[in-house]
Amino acid sequence: MKSLSMVFSFILIILGIGIVTLTKTIEQVIPKLGYAAFQSAGAGSYSPGNYEMDLGLNYWTGGVCILIGAFYFVSKLAFFRNASIAMKVRDKEFEDKYR
Repeated sequence: MKSLSMVFSFILIILGIGIVTLTKTIEQVIPKLGYAAFQSAGAGSYSPGNYEMDLGLNYWTGGVCILIGAFYFVSKLAFFRNASIAMKVRDKEFEDKYR
């Protein structure tokens, strides 16, 4: 059961990377698809600005997923947990010695 949180943190990191990658791909492909549609229709004028989208929320969502997943992963690592326990023991010894 201890590794369940590690698995979920990895899933969250992978989900965030997937969101950012898919968003960047869509951002690059849509203007090219618009140009192809313009060529096939043959009417009007083509402007890449007409096919640009604001995908900032997708980038924020992906970034937040990556950060939360990384935070939970680092917090569950035994190295950091053991280091914090050792630091608490040293602090207690220091306080007892100089009290």
